[in-house]
Amino acid sequence: MKIAIVGRPNVGKSTLFNRLAGQKSAIVGDIPGITRDRKLVDADLCGIELSLWDTPGIDPFSKNSLAISMNEQSLAAIKESDAVFFLIDAAEGVTEYDKAIASWIRRAFKKVGPRKTVLIKNKSEGKISEINPEILGFGDGIAISAEHNLGMNEIYSELSKCDFQNSSQVTDETTLKIAIVGRPNVGKSTLINAIVGEDRLLTSDQAGITRDSISLNWRFKNQPISLIDTAGQRKKSKVIEKIEAISILDTWKHVRQANIVVVLMDIQNPLEKQDITIARKALDEGKIIIFALNKSDIVDNPDEILQSVEHRVVKEFAQLPGVACLLVSAKEKKGLARIFNTSLKLYDGWSKRISTGTLNKWFRETVLLNPPPLVNGMPIKLKYISQTNCKPPTFMLFANRVKHIPVSYERYLLNHMRKSFSLYGVPLRIFLKQQKNPYDK
Repeated sequence: MKIAIVGRPNVGKSTLFNRLAGQKSAIVGDIPGITRDRKLVDADLCGIELSLWDTPGIDPFSKNSLAISMNEQSLAAIKESDAVFFLIDAAEGVTEYDKAIASWIRRAFKKVGPRKTVLIKNKSEGKISEINPEILGFGDGIAISAEHNLGMNEIYSELSKCDFQNSSQVTDETTLKIAIVGRPNVGKSTLINAIVGEDRLLTSDQAGITRDSISLNWRFKNQPISLIDTAGQRKKSKVIEKIEAISILDTWKHVRQANIVVVLMDIQNPLEKQDITIARKALDEGKIIIFALNKSDIVDNPDEILQSVEHRVVKEFAQLPGVACLLVSAKEKKGLARIFNTSLKLYDGWSKRISTGTLNKWFRETVLLNPPPLVNGMPIKLKYISQTNCKPPTFMLFANRVKHIPVSYERYLLNHMRKSFSLYGVPLRIFLKQQKNPYDK
């Protein structure tokens, strides 16, 4: 059952969304208008499987282009839903805004077809205004408090009366998660809209439009992909507003869940210090990183700029040879397939597991080719190596005198491993473990 949660700004839509989802999927706060895109999450309410749409606050009066776009996001959520939760603030009562939104919902139904609508009187934990909810035309409604977890049984009771087919699909396919990150206004939302072929996310020349991280499901060459749009990342010293700080934390929560991080840059100002900081942080999380230069259609020498960026990336990321750098244009829809072809190729390496026999055969040959240096005239004995994990590939090297193994020798092993097993552009981790001496006692 798909449900769109709608209403005016600051009535608690995202709070109810998080409550029903059982997790803090949406950013919430006392400031109206925090949510700007529609956001979908699957949930289970006492055995009832739900797909919930959180939506921006509806403003039926404003002629502002951003407000109009946000209203269109709410309309799209209603179109894709079986039912509508229409929230009002019980403490404030029915306002002129609520009356206008009720009319807006009915006009929406004329466009997309009628939906079962449940009026929800949120913030009912305290003093409630004298209201006459029937004037909105959706019945007396249900009194709840999303923040204090009151009235959820009434919501369950109302939903249990509905007879909708479960729209959730269970699949065993592995979904490739790709997070699009970068500085504000480099075209992250525009890029995702170009990929999915619809205006799914709000876009604007104004920086900072995206606040919540939004995940969209898509397929490329029959591979399920989750595209994650994120808020623009500014330097920490420039982040003043609380909402922006929360948005950045939300971004990194989703980056940790991703497999691949595409660092999107404006080709007119590529690879600035903040881009490098973002990429290094993602790399520290063990993620594959791809640099994509957007807006390549507005410069005369995109290939020349790309070559310059590639040279700088080699210097900045010497520990990760083979980082992919791509030209794209979200506006012209060019170079989009490159992102996914490159992602699939790198993901294969990131997921690779090498058998112990193959790995140790390579290890013996590599050590024989270039043995580690002597320590006080005594050799460092490298015993064997094993792969302990993948995503990213992680290895444990057993040896004596591990404290004396130079970092340069570790780098030699990793670089030789990349070459031997085609792992360029893939982060690798190697840990050293001291071999126990049986004669210590």
